[in-house]
Amino acid sequence: MKQALITVLLLISLQSNATEIKVNSGKYSNYYHMKFELISGQYVLNTGYGFNKGGQFEVYVPKEHFPIAAPNCNENIVIRMPYSESEVKKRALYDSLDASQTVTVTLELNPYINILSTTPLEIELQYCNVFFRHRSGDYYDQL
Repeated sequence: MKQALITVLLLISLQSNATEIKVNSGKYSNYYHMKFELISGQYVLNTGYGFNKGGQFEVYVPKEHFPIAAPNCNENIVIRMPYSESEVKKRALYDSLDASQTVTVTLELNPYINILSTTPLEIELQYCNVFFRHRSGDYYDQL
């Protein structure tokens, strides 16, 4: 009885911590997006790199705080903001992260992923980097 209760509690715990990955069909391949909470104290903004032209910046998340396996990564997952002409949303996000706020962001997991299983969906990162989601030349904060 005690073992069954422990098993049920473990399953509930795992389901509540599950990460939803949205699969969006593209012209040539599927795109994998997810929401991720950057929790104050569990990420570091790369202030040495700073906020660059086109709104580029980087955030380091220790791999143990990132919900997608990254077997080839030893330390941090690097979340990169791609270049674009529009910088307003990116600057606001950068300033929130620079103030060490907890922020929920949308990530693009492509192109560096391995699809381990499609049903149920199981993926892993090939390297140590992912991107903030981008659409129509700007940061896109939706799945």
